[in-house]
Amino acid sequence: MKYIQISVIVTREGEYYLSKCPELGTASLGATEQEAIDNALDAALVYLNTLEDLGECDRALREKGIIVREGPSIGQAMRCPPSGQVRTAVVPLPVNA
Repeated sequence: MKYIQISVIVTREGEYYLSKCPELGTASLGATEQEAIDNALDAALVYLNTLEDLGECDRALREKGIIVREGPSIGQAMRCPPSGQVRTAVVPLPVNA
């Protein structure tokens, strides 16, 4: 399986949680921290699938300096004070990427 490893940064913004993926430039939000993370991963997949549909996935990842890997991997969470959290996530790439 081809995949990339990205960061998801989650911060509290009022009554919502904001999630950002700095590597891809995507963002989302949610009512809970986990919902924000899930929505950020969904946004990343939509972005990658759209790039693949346009035939631009490999080029865009290369330009962003994102390394495409193959094989199994495990993401990990890192705590960031005061109210944010950074998690790494493994995102599978579209089949043709």
